[in-house]
Amino acid sequence: MKLETAKSFVNRFPRDLQVHSYNVCNIATGIARYLGYKEDQIHILLIGSLIHDAGKCCIDPKIINKPHKLTEKEFELVKQHTLLGADMIRKCDDSHKYEPIVLYHHERWDGMGYYGLFQEEIPAFAQIVNIADAFDAMTSIRPYQRPKSLTEALEELSNSKGTQFAPKLVDIFEEYILASLKVKEKYIK
Repeated sequence: MKLETAKSFVNRFPRDLQVHSYNVCNIATGIARYLGYKEDQIHILLIGSLIHDAGKCCIDPKIINKPHKLTEKEFELVKQHTLLGADMIRKCDDSHKYEPIVLYHHERWDGMGYYGLFQEEIPAFAQIVNIADAFDAMTSIRPYQRPKSLTEALEELSNSKGTQFAPKLVDIFEEYILASLKVKEKYIK
């Protein structure tokens, strides 16, 4: 899939999902660059993170944007977005490169995610998108919660090390965010 194709695809999403997709993409590729991934790998992560939530377009927006806790039935529907998204992208060239990100970005380090993958069974790019996705969700306006501050979001990620997130990756993400802030401070003065 070419980047322009992915952008065109995402630009048909509802506005809030577009914004979330671009945010997750920016965060995920920033982490990958910080980790020293090569540009061809970053390109795969860029496209995969951009389309990671494509399947949400197939779910009733009233459920996706519900301001209260989802029922079990509603949550089961929402969980289907990974399968729906994977089905959507299978029509594209090189979909096998992006499918693990789309399918497994809700896997948890402790094995309690959507598919039960455990620790290193979770593809590396899916682990990165998992953190980027959670961070953006925590720091964005959502119908069901107020946005968390940077400090609150980093604290929540840290509290979920070893359960929801890969411990080393949380530490690296925190380093990346703090390094990014230092770079911005340098140019803002």
